[in-house]
Amino acid sequence: MNRPARQLPAYLGDAFLRSEAIAAGVSPRRLRNADLETPFRGVRRKRVEPRSMPQPGPTGQVSAGHASAAHPLARRRAEHLERAKLYSLIASDGAFFCGRTAAVILGLPVELKPAQELDVGRLYPARAPRARSIRGVQARPNLVTLQSTAGLRTTSPSTTWAMLGRWLSLEELVVLGDAIVNDSRFGRDASTALDAAANAPGRPRARLLREALSLVRVGSASPPETQLRLALRAARLPEPELDVDVRDASGGLLGRSELAYPESRVAIEYESDHHRVDQRQWNRDIEKYQAYAESGWRIIRVTAAMLYTNRGEMVRQVADALAVAGRSAR
Repeated sequence: MNRPARQLPAYLGDAFLRSEAIAAGVSPRRLRNADLETPFRGVRRKRVEPRSMPQPGPTGQVSAGHASAAHPLARRRAEHLERAKLYSLIASDGAFFCGRTAAVILGLPVELKPAQELDVGRLYPARAPRARSIRGVQARPNLVTLQSTAGLRTTSPSTTWAMLGRWLSLEELVVLGDAIVNDSRFGRDASTALDAAANAPGRPRARLLREALSLVRVGSASPPETQLRLALRAARLPEPELDVDVRDASGGLLGRSELAYPESRVAIEYESDHHRVDQRQWNRDIEKYQAYAESGWRIIRVTAAMLYTNRGEMVRQVADALAVAGRSAR
């Protein structure tokens, strides 16, 4: 009969350094027990049972700390953040999180592959970190601004954006830039900081960063809204205005639309899953769209399927609505 594993000192917590455990009197054999795992050399973590699937909160989102199989990106972000915290226990002096890892820690939108490597940097002349599941980066000091984020050493939002120019597409850089300039946590000078980061002497892919910065807009509240705006631009349609107050003939406020062409009285509404599953939001949307229609506005409702798999249909609907509005104006 197997004996249960000996209890570990409570102050070690769920994750700890092997050296700390040894100093506390825990035997090397105990540290090889199946109830512990080794995410990085020198680190131990208690194994945990898979969490039950959480339900989306009132915003229709699942928090990074409670992601489920139904929300793969949220789950990957939570796992990535947890691995960053574990790696920080053994990070060498001067190491900092950058790239996608810094973006996750900062709460910025980036795509992650399953088991995405951690992006960890050091300033020249120190060598880039080298470890399993780590993408080491050696950075020039004049190109990096550092800060403390949730107890972890990271690049600043603007540096994170600029360093990701090595790996992200133009659209992804605009999405990330929009998120930064529209996040109140990063202050009113976020746009200025992005400009300085893009134009720092010696910045890799500076031309791409400057092109992305020219497309960043204050007022774009979510990645889908940015992607929708860029899709219309790619189709050579006029750029819509952002956060437009729609009013009736007497000036009464009917609602606010994220993207709209006020002169053509065309509003574009991105319908996230939240709009479908939240009953109050669903009812408000129906009332708002009816009020828009009665005031002569045309509403283009865009779903995720239209945005990501059938952009041509979305573009056609917007183009047709603008054409009809132009004929009506004449």
